[in-house]
Amino acid sequence: MAGFTNEKVTEYLSSHYKPVDEDLAAFRAFNEEREVPLILRETESFLSLLLEMTKPSHILEIGTAYGYSALFFAKKLPGARITTIDRSPGMIPHAQAAFESREEGSRIDFRIGNAEEVLDELISETGSEEPRDLYDFVFIDAGKSHYREFFDKAEHLARPGTIVVCDNILMHGWTVDRSYEGAKRHRTNVKYMRQFIEYINERDDLTVSLLSSGDGLAVIRLHE
Repeated sequence: MAGFTNEKVTEYLSSHYKPVDEDLAAFRAFNEEREVPLILRETESFLSLLLEMTKPSHILEIGTAYGYSALFFAKKLPGARITTIDRSPGMIPHAQAAFESREEGSRIDFRIGNAEEVLDELISETGSEEPRDLYDFVFIDAGKSHYREFFDKAEHLARPGTIVVCDNILMHGWTVDRSYEGAKRHRTNVKYMRQFIEYINERDDLTVSLLSSGDGLAVIRLHE
């Protein structure tokens, strides 16, 4: 699985990829063989560095798939708690099995259902929590046309200074150039992704960095 960038560049960067451990490396191979959506290797390497720098203790993930990235967060940060959300019937059993078969799964709260509805439930649950009990890292990697809604709701669950990372914002290059093959089939997603990018960049209370790494990342810091 590769981003839309030059294949030789992707291969070179991937050749320097270092998995967190052998178990996660095997789980990545399992996902890749079955073409299950998961974070690209260079994206994982970037997240690994970012997590080491920020050391979050409470992570919110929107988009679980087979559970790879949630396990990556749990393995990378042995003391962290992770909440992850997914609604896909084809993904849920695999993620549950992945979490149940690993010690790290005990720190993963797997919420099943429509992400916006689950986020509303979490907002209700954490309404009286102290700031230290809120999320200090958010990873968004789900329905591309809903990033704005996911982000707005995640803000209500985040501490001041929280880092939010949104994956796949370039969507194989479609966000940049709609002439890319396949772009027409995803024009609604492209439209809403462009609107989301404009939205976060226009807000003065956010620090935003847009990166071409992998399939594109938006790294956002909520001001304190």
